[in-house]
Amino acid sequence: MSEDLSFRLSNSLSELGIEGTVENLEPLTGGASKEIWKFNLVNSDVSSKMIFRRGSATESSLAIQTADEAKIQEEVRKEGGPVPEIVLVSNSDNGLGDSYVMKFIEGETIARKILRDERYKPALPLLAHQCGEAIAKIHNTPLANLQFLPKKSPIQLVEDLYKLYESYQQPSPVFEYAYRWLKEQNYGDFKESLVHGDFRLGNILVNEHGLTGIIDWELAHIGNPIQDLGWMCGNSWRFGNYKMVVGGFGEIEDLIQGYNGVSEEKINAELIKTWQVFGTFRWGVICLMQAYAHINGSVNSIEKAAIGRRVSETEIDIVDLLFLGGN
Repeated sequence: MSEDLSFRLSNSLSELGIEGTVENLEPLTGGASKEIWKFNLVNSDVSSKMIFRRGSATESSLAIQTADEAKIQEEVRKEGGPVPEIVLVSNSDNGLGDSYVMKFIEGETIARKILRDERYKPALPLLAHQCGEAIAKIHNTPLANLQFLPKKSPIQLVEDLYKLYESYQQPSPVFEYAYRWLKEQNYGDFKESLVHGDFRLGNILVNEHGLTGIIDWELAHIGNPIQDLGWMCGNSWRFGNYKMVVGGFGEIEDLIQGYNGVSEEKINAELIKTWQVFGTFRWGVICLMQAYAHINGSVNSIEKAAIGRRVSETEIDIVDLLFLGGN
């Protein structure tokens, strides 16, 4: 398979005037629902690291087209966002499927390493502010060339999430309460923005100096910008560092300061908390969805089955946020 893929990649790049031989093509782990490959494009004595990303049969029904991810990154890059440079967007004639090629960016994605390895300790005090700036650049991105993306208001998102939860017929008093609470909230008068949809450790690249890149745009959409900030501050993405609200590494004040310094919109902690509740409810439903993909036989994955146990964790987190003064 890799030899055939190497041949197709070389031909497709050559058609764009990008000469070179595809070498050392190998799959990467870490992509939950997309194929991710790395390779070297070698031309004479110059070797350039590249990433090939392609849709797969197991990708989430919530995911956008893989080639559309590339179009988003091209627009965010124009705003100065730290995203990989796109080299090739696949078409239907080259045999590569729904895919694209981007330049490799150095950086770590594994949360455990970022939070615990000595190498990344200098970056941690800077990272929340840098993430705030990067998220603001995403939200500042003009939408003129992104109208193909799904577009939903906060209430539409809440209603759609509740319908998905109901479809699994696993009643949860906590989720029922969260749904009713979310319907009553004021989401602010924010203009529609590009939303990454899954901004957290695992989908950002980090080196010893901080944030180097943003990846995995499969849940991108147009909507309320505060969703990205609330999602990143969810307890599920702190990886055990519960007191550090932003991704397990930073303070919410630093995130807000970084965001407000770049964004056309200004935010506060109370607005973020509303979206924390939404994000926690959303992750709980996604855990249900992952578990049932295994249970109903559509995907044979112990990992997906194990994710089901995290539904109860999200219920506890919602209770903490709404009744126990958690953050």
